[in-house]
Amino acid sequence: MDYKALFLTELQNAGIPTTQTEVEAVWDTHIKNSDFAVNNQSPFSPFFKLQKALVSDPAVKLIDALAEHVMPNSFVMLATDEWLIKHGESRKVDKLPAVKAVGNIKISRTDTSIEQILAKGTVIESLPLNGVVYRVITTLDVVFSVGSNEQLAIVEAQQTGINYNLAAGYYVRLITDIEGLTAINENTWLITAGQDIESDENYRLRIRDAFATLGNYHVDAVYRSMISTFPGISADNIAFDKTAPRGPGSANVYVYLDVGEVSQAVLDEINNHIAAGNHGHSDDLLVFAMPTQNVDITATLIQHANTPDKKAEIEQFIKAAFRQNNAYQPTRCKPNDLFSFSQLKTELHNQFKEIKSIHFTNSDITSAVWLPVINNLVISRG
Repeated sequence: MDYKALFLTELQNAGIPTTQTEVEAVWDTHIKNSDFAVNNQSPFSPFFKLQKALVSDPAVKLIDALAEHVMPNSFVMLATDEWLIKHGESRKVDKLPAVKAVGNIKISRTDTSIEQILAKGTVIESLPLNGVVYRVITTLDVVFSVGSNEQLAIVEAQQTGINYNLAAGYYVRLITDIEGLTAINENTWLITAGQDIESDENYRLRIRDAFATLGNYHVDAVYRSMISTFPGISADNIAFDKTAPRGPGSANVYVYLDVGEVSQAVLDEINNHIAAGNHGHSDDLLVFAMPTQNVDITATLIQHANTPDKKAEIEQFIKAAFRQNNAYQPTRCKPNDLFSFSQLKTELHNQFKEIKSIHFTNSDITSAVWLPVINNLVISRG
């Protein structure tokens, strides 16, 4: 919708001129009503040039700024940047900052006959994703005692953002001088999900929820506003089951991340916060990870002749659609939605000009209160 045109119409309805011609006509009327005679009525005369420079142009620019910036930013639905922050602050809702991912990486070794220490500050990398390598860094020494072959290393992402919330199996390259060590991040590796600076869209939703009026959705809004303050959990990624799963007064909430998987550590933090008195009287509300269903994906790929092999990158693009990485931006699968493989094909063609043909054997996925996740992904050459 063209909101600027809507606001200009409102100004016109209030009798305020909005164009150069209208402003000049109003000014000309004031001049005539003041008995100020101007003999040279040419628009090229010195008087009318001065009128345009001192009155008409500034007035039109002011009105344009009013309709394009001031009036839209008076509404939460349309406000952006600092204007939106002021709306949030007036409702005691601060914009969420960027957060670094924190998690556990499993370190394994082959020689268990000696004590070893993997020093704090050791870097663990992902393989390149769309040309970018993501790194996490150990925050404590990892000590292997004699006979021990596995330890968990606490790591922190090198930078903030959801890009580091990679799914299981992505962080595999351990940068160390110690031989015989391997690393891998498992399904529940995240302790704190990484987060970008909150988008205006998500911020608007939280402002709306925090200021919700009493009604059928009041409880939903309160809990959604509370849960969406936890890193990585956006307001759109929260679903309610109000079918009294544990009897009257009970409800479940299901959450998921834009990238990666919600770990039990994240769920425990949310549930402990709610249980600590942050709930309605007699409410029995528990937060769970969104249920998943495994999907096997099979595709046949044909590339144009004499083009570089893009199979590995195409695999990562498909995995991005199933929320395993954020290296590409395909349409992501969601609960209660239709995931279209024909749309995925179109997006693959747009991303990789080397593709001549790609054919999926899968039918579209119609999800309910669950997320489709990749079980096996097989891309064969045609």
